[in-house]
Amino acid sequence: MGAVIAFVPASGGVGSSTLAAAVSVRAAAAGRSVAAVDLDHWSGCLDVIFGLEQQPGWRWPELAEVAGVVDGLGLADELPYSCGVPVLSGATGAGWASAGKAAGEAAGEAGAGRAWLDTVPDVVAGLADAHAVTVLDLPRDPSVLAAVSLLVDAVVVVMGSQVPQLASASAVVSGIRGLLRGARDSDRPWDTEPLLPIEPWVVLRGSRVEPDFQDLVIDQLDVPLVATVAEDRRLIGEVSEGLPPGARGRGDVVRAADELLLRLTGQAIAA
Repeated sequence: MGAVIAFVPASGGVGSSTLAAAVSVRAAAAGRSVAAVDLDHWSGCLDVIFGLEQQPGWRWPELAEVAGVVDGLGLADELPYSCGVPVLSGATGAGWASAGKAAGEAAGEAGAGRAWLDTVPDVVAGLADAHAVTVLDLPRDPSVLAAVSLLVDAVVVVMGSQVPQLASASAVVSGIRGLLRGARDSDRPWDTEPLLPIEPWVVLRGSRVEPDFQDLVIDQLDVPLVATVAEDRRLIGEVSEGLPPGARGRGDVVRAADELLLRLTGQAIAA
């Protein structure tokens, strides 16, 4: 199974989906097989970021009746592509939970949402089995991370540099750390090998991030600060042209994406 890296925003508007897309594009540019999966079931943001919202192909509603681990290569062939990356997203703004109703799991929003979450691990496991890197774009919903917690190799928390954003990041990192430890310490009768512990990685985004502030973040959160990302207005122009982040191979987001991929690769070699 290839490496699975998940991105979680510590607060709104910090560019977590943008960075997830850039990591996908840079992995493909480096010759690795890669799949991008949008797990924010209310936004469908990756479709827009990759410029695929008008392209044909499967989205989450087509997978409502999945039962068991999917054929990752077969699924990738059905997905829309951008820059060599197959992207599994949802119908923008529609709320993918409605897809669960097609499977007849339960009536109502809560039951449909649970049905969708039940399919997520099988879909992610299938794609990870068929690709060197699988990139997950997650919402700030612990139930979604819990659904894939036994599959991920790295969880990246993207945070802003303002004081309220730092406070939010502290809560999110603490919650993610506890969730990952709890899931990996639980009994798994089908698996005799213990899972290695995972500590969240942090990417800090802001217009100016001084070294002293970086040290403060590391001390406050007690996690590795993998990269910092300055505001890059060129990304807005690229997205408006239908180009996903990282397609032109320059800028702070690209540098951060490459750093994350190097760290992910190094972790896999060490394991």
